[in-house]
Amino acid sequence: MPFTFEAAVDLIVGNAQDAETRGTGWFIGFSEWTRHGDPALMHVPADEALTGLCVKWFDHPSGHDSGDKPISDGRTVSILVTEGSSFRIDFCETPGFVPQATRTVWLRRHGDYAAWGAGLHHRWHCETRSTVLTLRWSPS
Repeated sequence: MPFTFEAAVDLIVGNAQDAETRGTGWFIGFSEWTRHGDPALMHVPADEALTGLCVKWFDHPSGHDSGDKPISDGRTVSILVTEGSSFRIDFCETPGFVPQATRTVWLRRHGDYAAWGAGLHHRWHCETRSTVLTLRWSPS
């Protein structure tokens, strides 16, 4: 179930293995079934150009912290690709990460993901060694 902040900021969490992909495995893309949540952060219309596609593969050691991150721009999806891992991502509309205004997402199961749009502050902490694949892009 998508979590919505008070402002027009979007966050969707789930697991790629549990996503209904009609047997294709594609859970990000232009097919109708990639419309997870509202708005569909992981849906890209086939005729929509993307800019600034970035892909990051990172093997985080236990205890690794992100420190301060800039406010999110475009769309981002972080996917846990290792099993037996524990990776936390905190999201907030303000840089102070006030507890009552912070949403914490845990990536613990192989395939767990968080997808978010522009306008969110985020930080992360690796509890146990975790490999995370992150994709970032901007719709045109």
